[in-house]
Amino acid sequence: MSLPSYSKAIEHWSLDRDMVFLNHGSFGATPTKILAKQQAIIQQMEREPVRFMVRELEPMWWEAKAKVAAFVGAESSNLVFVKNATMGVNTIIHSLSFDEGDEILTSNHIYGACYNTLNQYAIQKKFSIKMATIPFPFQNDEEVLEALIQGITPRTKLLLIDHITSATGSIFPIENIVSAFESRGIEVLVDGAHAPGMMELELEKLGASYFVGNCHKWICSPKGSAILYVRKDKQPKINPLQFSHVHDKKRGTADDWSAQFFWPGTDDISAYLCVPDAIQQMQEIGGSWEDIRKHNKNLVVQARNLIAETLGTELPVPEKNIGFISNILIGPGQLPDKFFNSISTLQETLFQKYKIEVPIFVFDRQNPRLWVRVSAQLYNSFEQYEYLATALKKELFHE
Repeated sequence: MSLPSYSKAIEHWSLDRDMVFLNHGSFGATPTKILAKQQAIIQQMEREPVRFMVRELEPMWWEAKAKVAAFVGAESSNLVFVKNATMGVNTIIHSLSFDEGDEILTSNHIYGACYNTLNQYAIQKKFSIKMATIPFPFQNDEEVLEALIQGITPRTKLLLIDHITSATGSIFPIENIVSAFESRGIEVLVDGAHAPGMMELELEKLGASYFVGNCHKWICSPKGSAILYVRKDKQPKINPLQFSHVHDKKRGTADDWSAQFFWPGTDDISAYLCVPDAIQQMQEIGGSWEDIRKHNKNLVVQARNLIAETLGTELPVPEKNIGFISNILIGPGQLPDKFFNSISTLQETLFQKYKIEVPIFVFDRQNPRLWVRVSAQLYNSFEQYEYLATALKKELFHE
């Protein structure tokens, strides 16, 4: 089988043309123009490090933050940059105080790194973790919301919930979830790792206490760029993971809280400064963000329909509950010896034999089944998913 071509948009990325890259969802991929922008910022820093760090960097940080805040529907003073969504989750859990026996509710769809974070802090802060079982497949949003509400107890202090899950590619009804919990006096921390770019966000209207999201995935900014949103009334108790200078900068202004996040110490934060450029560059490649979202969603819908039909499996969630990533059932599975960076035999075969980069993994622990998760970005073509479907059929059915 000959390798299928990417779409014409591939000219904006440096991806290996000898691979069929169907896993944008894991780490994203940054356009070459944005990588050049980042390198220009680094060169600016290295030409005169003191001038850059002391005279030039801070206004660039404030400007970039304001532009990104506007893109996600947040007040700039309520938003800061962090390295990744996991760092944002750590920042919130580290900052919050708990009484012994308090509960943090989450779901069986939780991202592994976030679950590990809860486990580590549960030991230190003496709270309990309660896991709600959200069915997968599910038929409607009510199943998701009801599973979470059933997990509430008088000790529930915080809900940590995905907006779009990594494990299943499902979009949860986050507006309804936030409303149901915040109205009960339970704070909500939304793990929106996949949300910026994939979803049209209005964080102020959402009303969650806390929201984290990666910019390197669907905005396609450089790695190490993410956002942390904290609702204004919650800010007095949230601090950076690392204290340094600027903790007392701009006292008495609207930016008082966010200022403490500017300088964690000497670091290269060029990725943060490139996020507005990445937002603009993606528009130049794909038209408006509405056009990009429509294109990627349609491509994933076509891909999952084709693969499910080829494998003879049922679609796990309604079409409205998928964005730019989707799972398709392969069949029964066994839990791996490890989950982090685990590569199944089938995934390795697709990589080595067919030059396909796509994740194949087991979900969940109670009912382990094998799934393939496809992603869609502007550079992908439908022919690449046809190629994947054919390869899966050959390997699974020996045809």
